[in-house]
Amino acid sequence: MYVVLGDLRRGVRLWWKARGMAALALLALALGIGATTAIFSVVNAVLLDPLPFREAGQLVAILEKNIPQRKSDLYVAGINLYEWRRRSRTVMGLAAIFDGNPMILTGGPARRMEAEELKAERVSANLFPLLGVQPALGRGFLTSEDAPGQSNVAVLSYELWQRRFGADHSIPGKSIRLRGLNYTVVGVLPPRFSVIEPGVDVWTPLNFDIDDPRVASSRSLTAIARLRRGATVEQAASEFDSMGASLEAAYPAIDSGYRAVIRPLAEQIVGKTRQALLVLLAAVGLLLAIACANVANLLLARGATRHKEIAIRAALGATRVRILMQLLSESVVLSLAGGALGVVLAAITVAMVARLGPASLPRLAQIHADWRLLVFGVVLAFLTGILFGMAPALQVSGANLNRALVESGRGGTVGRSGRALRSGLVVLEIALALVMLIGAGLLARSLMRLRAVDPGFEASHLLSVRLPLAGGNNGAPLRRIAFLHDLLPRLEALPGVRGVGVCNGLPLTGLDAGVMFAVADRSAPPPDERPMALTRSVTPDYFRAMGIPLLAGRGFTAADTTHAPPVAVIDQTLARRFWPGTSPLGGRLDLDWSPPVVAEVVGVVGSVKPETVQGEDWATIYSPYDQRPTPATKIVIRTAGDPLALASSVQGEVRRLDPEQPLGQMRTGEAVAADAVTGARFSSLLLGLFAGVAFVLAVVGIYGVVSYDVGERVQELGIRMALGAQRGEVLGLILAHAARLAALGVALGLGGALILTRLMASMLFEVPARDFVTYAAAAVGLAVVALAASYVPARRATGLDPMSALRHE
Repeated sequence: MYVVLGDLRRGVRLWWKARGMAALALLALALGIGATTAIFSVVNAVLLDPLPFREAGQLVAILEKNIPQRKSDLYVAGINLYEWRRRSRTVMGLAAIFDGNPMILTGGPARRMEAEELKAERVSANLFPLLGVQPALGRGFLTSEDAPGQSNVAVLSYELWQRRFGADHSIPGKSIRLRGLNYTVVGVLPPRFSVIEPGVDVWTPLNFDIDDPRVASSRSLTAIARLRRGATVEQAASEFDSMGASLEAAYPAIDSGYRAVIRPLAEQIVGKTRQALLVLLAAVGLLLAIACANVANLLLARGATRHKEIAIRAALGATRVRILMQLLSESVVLSLAGGALGVVLAAITVAMVARLGPASLPRLAQIHADWRLLVFGVVLAFLTGILFGMAPALQVSGANLNRALVESGRGGTVGRSGRALRSGLVVLEIALALVMLIGAGLLARSLMRLRAVDPGFEASHLLSVRLPLAGGNNGAPLRRIAFLHDLLPRLEALPGVRGVGVCNGLPLTGLDAGVMFAVADRSAPPPDERPMALTRSVTPDYFRAMGIPLLAGRGFTAADTTHAPPVAVIDQTLARRFWPGTSPLGGRLDLDWSPPVVAEVVGVVGSVKPETVQGEDWATIYSPYDQRPTPATKIVIRTAGDPLALASSVQGEVRRLDPEQPLGQMRTGEAVAADAVTGARFSSLLLGLFAGVAFVLAVVGIYGVVSYDVGERVQELGIRMALGAQRGEVLGLILAHAARLAALGVALGLGGALILTRLMASMLFEVPARDFVTYAAAAVGLAVVALAASYVPARRATGLDPMSALRHE
């Protein structure tokens, strides 16, 4: 141990003397180790860490799919949940979650609380015991509280309890106002608790009533279950598929064409994020390899000047193993110092991802820096030190020491093998950097294509405001209509307002409500082929405020009230599908609402992207808000200037009409459009950043190799020039060597990219994984910059004085 500590102390002293080279190596290592540690921490939190539930590996999520319509991940019908509970032998404890409408909090224990919209879920009473979650305070729901018509009780999130109730430990048993009703708080859940949807504020009992036909037929539930001992996901899927055939025969109006989809709960939560995170993890692994190759080259260059020192130590009795240990200790000292800096960078990066990461990133709240990050960083730094230090140490310790002792003061050379090793490392750097550049280029081009997609509305100069009307003074349908009739003229009168509309679901924010329908006066399709469309309730000026074009017929007017005949405006997608080549105006739609409604088509508008820019177009049916006043309401305001400049004025008008009416998040249309590509932007930004660092390291690597090569060949170049070689010939000789390295690195990089970028195919939008433009631009750009970096030392070599070069030692 004393010997090891002595070697480490000696390593510190030696690196202190070579501070310039040490600084370059530390920077490369800090970037490589920091990026790798940060992304591994994110991957660990999102993908590798088990869910914070009891025996989480046995938990499964159950949704449904419609086979004829090729729709998957649909919510579960109430009757199916009931039947699964009775029949299943492979799962137990079937619980259900209903992502209900937000709830308005209007009062606290002291009756001093501003109105606030809360994200709410209704859950079956057995959900928390099924997950093995114990409330941090109080209790969960009792079975008796989950029965229809029972008293109102609620469980709060830890964050809401701290933020709005001052972490009051006596909160269980106290009453709060939700949706204008008194709810008794029975418990508080642990910090950062979530199942599938993050950020839920309050939970209430599901109150599942299978005798209600609307509950039995409505697809609105997500089922969670636990596999029985010895059962597998495949066995459960087979059993549920058999039950699906039986249920289809028993309930054809509800279950024709439907089957269950069963997958591990962790897989359901992680979703499509897995591939993007694994790509980023692979990218930082390449970055770390480039950093190691860069530092190894520095150590080779430094080792070439130490041959006489090593030879003297060997002559005095030091064995090769002892010399090797000393050289490796110097590498480990350097790597541990770089690792320390890298851990600091990683902690900062992890904190930024947790705070600024996209909301679509699952388990975002669980991402944080802890002791595991430090341990991973230290272990990675130690292994990295061995990795990049081994080859130089073997090279230097195994050199011809007798030759080194008799050579003059120029310090010897590691010879042809050393030059080949350094060149090979640079080729590796260029190849890996090119793979990363191509990957980043593909994501960047994909992001550009995403941003170029027309979402169907004009995002600039648009302000959206959530106006929750479920519960409170404006909860009743007629009151919602009256409140908006009072509010909208006030907003239209504000300075700079060009139009105001209301809708229950904005483009690019989710599918929201839908309805099964048929075209009236045509033969009705079978239940399993009955199409589904999204439904939107809008006010007359909504289309103009959003910039959605009216293509045929008319929009809604003030005359389309509850007393007027039902009318509908459809989008272009629905019109083309059901009225190809003809006008849909005057056609009628049979809508499966409760009660059913037959609405006349009076207009056609442009289609919008409902959920994601790259997602499929959904047929959409618009209804007048007065005829279908939904509680989930968004106000959209078209402005002449900065939309956010009107935020306080909008809030003031709402408060003047009803001081207890809460307002939700205010966002510009451009922010809504940007959020729709936030996942792609996040991946593109990080991979682009890593590729940029890799690019710089590769360029520095080839610059260093050419510079050192020139230094080693001073006498050779002097002889050539003394014998008549022109400066251009010397320049070409050196650049040719650099060009060979760059060409070989580019060739290997292109081959690696052709293999690895196939893993990114599902992350790309309208860009092939083997996009020629991206490959060519990255290859040519890297090659040109690498040659430009080589030109500086090559140009310096042409300025050598032949006589001075011949005397060089």
